[in-house]
Amino acid sequence: MPAAVDPELRRRGEQAMATSLKSGRPHGYEVGYKLFCINGRMLGHGDPVRVKSGERVLFHILNASATEIRSLALPGHSFNVIALDGNPVPVTARLETLWIGTAERVSAWVEMDHPGVWVLGDLDDDDRRHGMGAVVEYAGATGEPRWVKPRNATWDYTRFGRASAPAAQETIELTFAKDNAALGGFNRWTINGSAFMPTMAPAFQLHQGRRYRLRMHNASDDIHPVHLHRHSFELTRIAGRPTGGVLKDVVMLGGYQSVEVDFLADNPGLTLFHCHQQLHMDYGFMTLFDYG
Repeated sequence: MPAAVDPELRRRGEQAMATSLKSGRPHGYEVGYKLFCINGRMLGHGDPVRVKSGERVLFHILNASATEIRSLALPGHSFNVIALDGNPVPVTARLETLWIGTAERVSAWVEMDHPGVWVLGDLDDDDRRHGMGAVVEYAGATGEPRWVKPRNATWDYTRFGRASAPAAQETIELTFAKDNAALGGFNRWTINGSAFMPTMAPAFQLHQGRRYRLRMHNASDDIHPVHLHRHSFELTRIAGRPTGGVLKDVVMLGGYQSVEVDFLADNPGLTLFHCHQQLHMDYGFMTLFDYG
């Protein structure tokens, strides 16, 4: 994610953390995993992806984890990203590493120009050793699959977009915050100070046909893959940098950062907005929009 953070969001988040720790509440529970897989098979326990030199292979990649952001690299090769969440990007980009938030989708083709037997896998060494990878095998190549760590790189949505987006007709401010270990040891998550309850009325009443801007502020150090149901949105500002033309329905919001997205209210009815990290969603990080 882009490195820029909002000093005020950081101050508020760290102040809230310090207050909860002083009151005796420890850090909230998290979920961990022992094993990982791609297409239902752990690394080394399925058929390889068999390729030939000179081929262009198109990968459609979905992060189906309920809670984790994933990375992906293929040593000696680059991903040519052509679509995000099923929508073609205005500017294609060639990248060594993909970062994919929970429920995000990336479509990218790879030029098979580096023969051998390679590990297509996550950058996290422990997760990769416990299954998060697949073998890519060139025709005629032999030997053990090789992994080479790629160079460090940040994931930046603005590289796929244009300079700017049209003006919105109305802006909705959303601030996301963490109440540390407040619910049976788990963190409680709030939007504008309220944690979602199933009995709550929709928090936002919209008007059909209007273009809305969601200006989202993350007052925590977590990355949030936020998702809007039943609509696609256009990325308009990422960590202070303007952009336009990139259509998605999930976007990762970095710790202590702000992101702005626009959507057209063109699908009437109740619309759920939430973080796609399951623990965050289950413990309050949801709200409802409604319009007729």
